[in-house]
Amino acid sequence: MLLWLCCAGAWAEPAAEPLRVVTDYWPPFRMEGRDGRIEGLDIDLLEELQRRTGVHFEVRRQPWARALEDMRRGQADLMTGLARTAEREQYIDYLQPAYHACAPRLYGSPQRAASIRDYAQLAGLRIGYVLQSAYFEPFDSDSALTKIGVKNEEQLLQMQLRGRIEVLIGTDCQVDFQLRDPQLAGQLVKLAYQPPQQTLLFIGLSRASPRLAERERLSAALQALLREGWLERAAQRYR
Repeated sequence: MLLWLCCAGAWAEPAAEPLRVVTDYWPPFRMEGRDGRIEGLDIDLLEELQRRTGVHFEVRRQPWARALEDMRRGQADLMTGLARTAEREQYIDYLQPAYHACAPRLYGSPQRAASIRDYAQLAGLRIGYVLQSAYFEPFDSDSALTKIGVKNEEQLLQMQLRGRIEVLIGTDCQVDFQLRDPQLAGQLVKLAYQPPQQTLLFIGLSRASPRLAERERLSAALQALLREGWLERAAQRYR
């Protein structure tokens, strides 16, 4: 599935090849629109960056883990909604500053959620997560936990509802948005235990991309959007 953000840029000079953006659905940042194209806060952000810089984007949907691998190999140029980790920094150049913040949260049935009040009580539970996602420490590196990896958040929710996992982990801005669905509302709630960490979201360029020269232009435009409050106003549409 391709989404072209190819409206006229702010510059009159001929447009270069679009930057290759890879991602997966992650409501409300990236989700399927009525016409089958990807829409959401991240797409709004890319459109505004394009308008201000003249840099064009080609967005391709694929599993999150594969998208990261394409970034590592230089087969993709850019990703949005990236949490920052030491491993990823080896092959991703993060644009500063972060453009949004969420909080890592664990979810379960109302009956189970109220009883889990600290991290130690996660031991022995089947915990669903999205492969190659970064949540918080010590969870990410805890090999003693029973963690079941899946390709995307939609699969994670379905596994939870079918009883294949007992708890799932995600971020509040994503899972809470999906729990607005009447079919999901009330079936999943946050655990009483809440990690204190935040998950900052970044735009990242592949260090193997031939388009690293675009970095400063994109970074300057992103900083201007944050100063102007553009991103906060854009995010209000999805709350």
